[in-house]
Amino acid sequence: MKSFQLPISHQITDTQALRKNMRRQRLALSAHTRRHAGQSIVRQIRRKPQFINSRKIGLYLDAFGEVPTRALIELCFQLRKSIYLPVVHLKNKPLAWAKITQHQWRNQRMTRHRFGMKQPFKQRGISVKSLDYLFMPLVAFDYKGHRLGMGGGFYDRTLAHCSSTCENQKLKPSKPIRIGIAYDFQRVEEIHSNDWDISIHAILTPTEYRRF
Repeated sequence: MKSFQLPISHQITDTQALRKNMRRQRLALSAHTRRHAGQSIVRQIRRKPQFINSRKIGLYLDAFGEVPTRALIELCFQLRKSIYLPVVHLKNKPLAWAKITQHQWRNQRMTRHRFGMKQPFKQRGISVKSLDYLFMPLVAFDYKGHRLGMGGGFYDRTLAHCSSTCENQKLKPSKPIRIGIAYDFQRVEEIHSNDWDISIHAILTPTEYRRF
């Protein structure tokens, strides 16, 4: 596990500098380290009750150095869960979620969107509200549940109407349950949160699963 234990970054007020720093660290990781990280997050999540009881799972395909989700997708197929991947239709619109079959996955029936992410071919998809569990990529996170994304705002727009308005969100998590996936070094002391930013219910890294 030592390969994941890079020093925790100090608070960085310049969001763009933080994104650049974290993306550089991610891209510097070897293929072996990334693959190991993907396998490690499976060991962290596979017996969590909320995950076990969820049927419709939203996942991303890594394209920018994120923790790989291949092993997690394979686990979901083994557990007979329905897997949905994000589809970008328009830049300023919410993401849609397209279901993929095991045959599509094994034969890599995917295309690369002009923004860089991989997605299923020509599917309209369903609303994020229909998902039970959503694994989200991120650039940085803190232990207050704040997440810093890539800067496009796709997930914040998509989840804008799903966030809980109750004061104690821990008692009744809004649907879908939002799980950030990251390397351990992506944790920072504090992320400045805007009114429109959507928090995560938990963070999943190669060494821990922590609920907020």
